[in-house]
Amino acid sequence: MGAAEKLPEEDGHDKVTEKRMAELVGTTAKALQRKRERKIIPQGVWSKIDGRIMYSKRRYDEWIESLWTCQQGLSLSVHQSEFVSPGTRSGAAKRSPSLKPRKESLQRQAFVLR
Repeated sequence: MGAAEKLPEEDGHDKVTEKRMAELVGTTAKALQRKRERKIIPQGVWSKIDGRIMYSKRRYDEWIESLWTCQQGLSLSVHQSEFVSPGTRSGAAKRSPSLKPRKESLQRQAFVLR
């Protein structure tokens, strides 16, 4: 679901069950439950009413929009020439350090002549 895409209003009702909310956002009810339990989805977006978990579609949309960070002055129309090729070196693109395996300590073999 796109960030600008709003959840559909069904019969003018804003409140839906957890199962229906999962269908609307394209996930499972279990995934929403886990997000609630881990406090990823804030309490104001959902509420327990008569033993059932209900979601507000409007508040869910507002919460998702608040997560969407956009820098001011950032233009969405970026010229093709401004992109850096993954194979080139620049200040922004750095290779990740790779760890070389350690060589075992090489001890000289001592030969004894008898």
